[in-house]
Amino acid sequence: MKIMSVVLAFVLLSSVGISALLYRQLHAVEGQLASTTTLLTTLQSSFELYRTEGEKKDSLITDEIRKHAETIDALTENIEGFDSTVGKLSGSVKTLEKLTTTDPELLQKYSKIYFLNENYKPSDLATIKEEYDLVNGKEVTVHTEARSFLHTLLKEAIEDGVDIMVLSGYRSFSEQTTLKSAYTTRYGTGANQFSADQGYSEHQLGTAVDFTTKEAGEELALFKDSAAYAWLQEHAHQYGFVLSYPEGNTFYSYEPWHWRFVGKDLATHLHKKNLHFYDLEQREIDTYIPTLFDK
Repeated sequence: MKIMSVVLAFVLLSSVGISALLYRQLHAVEGQLASTTTLLTTLQSSFELYRTEGEKKDSLITDEIRKHAETIDALTENIEGFDSTVGKLSGSVKTLEKLTTTDPELLQKYSKIYFLNENYKPSDLATIKEEYDLVNGKEVTVHTEARSFLHTLLKEAIEDGVDIMVLSGYRSFSEQTTLKSAYTTRYGTGANQFSADQGYSEHQLGTAVDFTTKEAGEELALFKDSAAYAWLQEHAHQYGFVLSYPEGNTFYSYEPWHWRFVGKDLATHLHKKNLHFYDLEQREIDTYIPTLFDK
């Protein structure tokens, strides 16, 4: 019995020791859990603060970006406006340059209105291709700047199957004097109906030509019934040429062969409005000087 009591006491003491150990361990775990919980709470608070500050910073950044974008938009508008202004100024400068370098005489209304003196001659003359010249060996010259337009007209007319040639182009003051004198001798005062006095002829400008055909030759009266005349009526404006003296004009008798280069813009305007060169006021004609030789 005594032995049993001793054993029981030992067991009880051992149980108490183990329980104390477990309690201490449990208490330590509880302490760690509390510390971890505190740390977690702190971390959560820090995260919330960071997120709030981050949202504020994001908002500030967004506002800054928006302000910069607005500034960029404003600068872009200013640049576009500046480019537009520069473009207009550039166009004005080019127009002014053309006005100062293009001979204004080339769009004057001569034919008993304005007078070209005996010293006037185009700034530059060039001979047309011999293949377009009715009289081989006789050089026909025109204003250099107008020649390419004339060549294109002739080339494309011929490609369309049209018989068309050039009888005459530039005539000087003295040449016109000689021609008018010959006509006056032959036709008397009647020559004034179809031949200009020297100084009043469009031929002196170097931008007027007399067209004909191989069939008509120098018999220009036959030209009005030719396919070439019909083609010119429909297409000449596309190359900058207009008929100077149509039926019913108040200057000279009807001359279907006599065409004058006035530039594509003016020629097209006259064609669309069914008008003729001498129908316009000189001040309106002068507005086309800058575009006279524009392609």
